[in-house]
Amino acid sequence: MQITYLHHSGFCVQLPEHTLIFDWVEGQLPELAPAKPVVVFVSHFHADHFTFDLFRRLAACPQVHYVLGWDIRRQFSRRFFAARGVEQELYSRIHFVKGGETLTVAGLKVETLTSTDSGVAFLVADGTHSLYHAGDLNWWLWAGEDAAFNRQMTHDFLAQMALIEGRRFDVAFLPLDPRQEADYAEGFDHFMRHTDTAQAWPMHFWEDFSVFQRLADDPRSAPYRAEVAKAEWYRR
Repeated sequence: MQITYLHHSGFCVQLPEHTLIFDWVEGQLPELAPAKPVVVFVSHFHADHFTFDLFRRLAACPQVHYVLGWDIRRQFSRRFFAARGVEQELYSRIHFVKGGETLTVAGLKVETLTSTDSGVAFLVADGTHSLYHAGDLNWWLWAGEDAAFNRQMTHDFLAQMALIEGRRFDVAFLPLDPRQEADYAEGFDHFMRHTDTAQAWPMHFWEDFSVFQRLADDPRSAPYRAEVAKAEWYRR
């Protein structure tokens, strides 16, 4: 398995029989093997996770499949897609998914969870490897929000995490957002303590790489510190 960081929450994962692309908005893809199916996952419609330009960028791929959060279909009409170059034949092949679904795409098992923000998180398995991409599913606690908001956020996040309690993931891509200040690692820490994850890649950190050292110095990360990707891996 080869992982390439693209930008923000965007990653390319090259598996033996598939290429997976998650939340690609910016950044350079590695060279893609034409014989492998390319499966593109977009968690939700926010501009830091989704761009219509990805359809143009990948138009030359002979085997490309799209799995998009349902909120993208709700946010943008069919006419809007067409105006941006997505013809009917391509549109009809897009899988729009809600949380709690299970489907097979190009031989991959794809499961979804409901985000605590917008859209979905993805669980993807090829029979050998198991991956998790959170999208914006996170424990979004904010000092500026009222207590009721944060209570509901806590309830919603823990309810989704309970669905994957103890699950094994070879790789997980997880938000680690410094804008949350003291709560920057709440979701990341909970996920790592309640799943069996071999390697965790922080994302959604707004290119503030200082968050890697902050997590390394955080006493909470001691049980899983060795499983967290290194900042230098993102720049290679």
